[in-house]
This record gives sequence, C-alpha cells and structure tokens, in this order.
Amino acid sequence: MSVLITVITLALVGVWWFAVYNRLVRLRERVREAWRLLEPKQDDEALRASYNAQVKAYNEALETFPANTVALISGFNPARRF
Repeated sequence: MSVLITVITLALVGVWWFAVYNRLVRLRERVREAWRLLEPKQDDEALRASYNAQVKAYNEALETFPANTVALISGFNPARRF
C-alpha cells in the first residue's frame, strides 16, 4: 500500500512540475514574441508597454513559490524591461 501511495505522489509531483514548466515556457515565449514585434519599431510606445507587461508577468512567475524552484532548476532567467 505504501508503494502505491509513493508512486501516486511521485506521479502528481511530476504532473505539477510539467504544468509549471510549460507555463514558464509559454510566458518566456510571450516575452520573446513581444520583443520580436518591438525590435524594428523601438520608438512605439504601445509595443514597449506590451513588452514590459509580458516581462512583468514572466518575472513575477519566476519569483513566485513554488514555481521559482522549477525556474531555478530548469535554468529560467529573468527578462529585462525595455
């Protein structure tokens, strides 16, 4: 019985880890996409605001426990604001 509980617990931790990791990847991709849109038009205030909003959401996710553990182990780094 204890083996079953251990296996179930490890499976749940694995699913949780996968979900958090995927969320961080999606947020990082949003930052990269916002930068791609901004790069040729760096004087566009609306694009800068959008980029900075994506950076803020991503960086906050990196700092929030327990996602910060996944970020640290997986090598996610904070993005810089424009």
